[in-house]
Amino acid sequence: MALSLDVFGREGFLKTAKRASEVIKRWAKAGNPVTIISHVDADGITAASIMASCFYKLEVPFKARIVPWLDETVVEELASEPEGPMVFTDIGSSYMEILARKLGTREVLVLDHHPPVGSPPPGWVEVNPHNHGLDGTIEVSGAGVTYLVARELGPEMKELAPLAVIGALGDMQDRQEGRALKGLNEIAVKDAVGLGLLAVSEDLVFYGRETRPIHKAMAYTSSPYIPGVSYQEDNAFAVLSKAGVKVKEDDRWRTVSDLSDEEKRRLLDALAEFLASRGHPPELVQKLVGAVYTLVREEPWTPLRDAREFASLLNACARMERPDLGVAVCMGDRSRGLEEAMSVLEEYRSRLAKCLSKVQKEPGVLEERKLLTVVHGGSWMGDRMVAAVASILSSGMVGSGRVLVVYALEEDGQNAKVSVRGPPGGPDVDLGAIMREVASMFSGLGGGHDVAAGARGHRPEGLALYRPPPQASGGEAGP
Repeated sequence: MALSLDVFGREGFLKTAKRASEVIKRWAKAGNPVTIISHVDADGITAASIMASCFYKLEVPFKARIVPWLDETVVEELASEPEGPMVFTDIGSSYMEILARKLGTREVLVLDHHPPVGSPPPGWVEVNPHNHGLDGTIEVSGAGVTYLVARELGPEMKELAPLAVIGALGDMQDRQEGRALKGLNEIAVKDAVGLGLLAVSEDLVFYGRETRPIHKAMAYTSSPYIPGVSYQEDNAFAVLSKAGVKVKEDDRWRTVSDLSDEEKRRLLDALAEFLASRGHPPELVQKLVGAVYTLVREEPWTPLRDAREFASLLNACARMERPDLGVAVCMGDRSRGLEEAMSVLEEYRSRLAKCLSKVQKEPGVLEERKLLTVVHGGSWMGDRMVAAVASILSSGMVGSGRVLVVYALEEDGQNAKVSVRGPPGGPDVDLGAIMREVASMFSGLGGGHDVAAGARGHRPEGLALYRPPPQASGGEAGP
């Protein structure tokens, strides 16, 4: 979309969001069933839940479908469904050509934050920050876009603001200094704080800071990934001992929230020393201090209290093909749905820990080239773990300057899934555009943001069998 003064910037974006809300109000008056299609990750699940909650409040019948991508098969299935409005959340802008071709006569809203490819047909409304000169990678998530449309439907919809915060954190939009959400995301933060649903403070951002023993909180932390500590409790114990931090008090396990400021300082110093001793940049510890988002209406000592932990639960549901549980929890299920989601989370973390352990310990799995770090997942990793492994490893690659590439084979063995991440200070390239072009060469689909993207397609011959020769590791091999 060409930029002009009336659409440029935040004001133009919010005008488009209001326009989309008017479409939803018209749909509500008509009363026809609406189909929600969203992306299968934490951001997509929260986006779908926000829109589903809106339709529920408006008494509009709806159904939701969570998908990993939009290919010919998926869009054909959507086109074959009975006539009715459709809203795409956290997905759609990168697939506009196929959507327009198959669904051009439908009433459609696209609420997305991924870089657009193509223009929507006449009558469609696309709400996307990139169309207004805003950065959808860090300024607003898919859930944030959806929320900013929802809040235009009425003041009661502001109760959904915490879901937008969770979605943004799940999409790792807290990568700025201080780990705080910025840009349009701040609107949802302020709304949630204003309603007494959210509290923001500065502290250590260890996973399970209020619910887990300190050593487990350290070991469970993967954003950022702490080489040698994440998923390694024995090393976490060693660092705590080095820092002189007691893990128990009167036979009770202490949590991160129990630590004094002095203990936190000693712990960070010990972590920096540990990382430096292993050849990792000690400044990584700076990413462990920042904004903490507490959902104050959730029960203390539960994984829903901390917004980052909530996002991790949803991400697990997505990766383990149970996004329905994530939507149920987002929409208020605190009984059976939450219990099942917790079981899914434990299974997911177990699989993820095994994957990361293999990456760290098995020779030939991780290869460092001149411009790339490649993780050869082959068939053992499974396509469901690729994006998670890429996101976790990239968060610990401070100062590497390399693009991270993680790939694995899907169950059929004929298709490969690839995720790429660009670290701060890395090459100035648009990874989403590269993934689209490369995937098209292998009869696949690709896209995403400039610093985080992915693709799937028919695997090149011999991909699953490839392992780098010893001399290639750390050498001058090409990208």
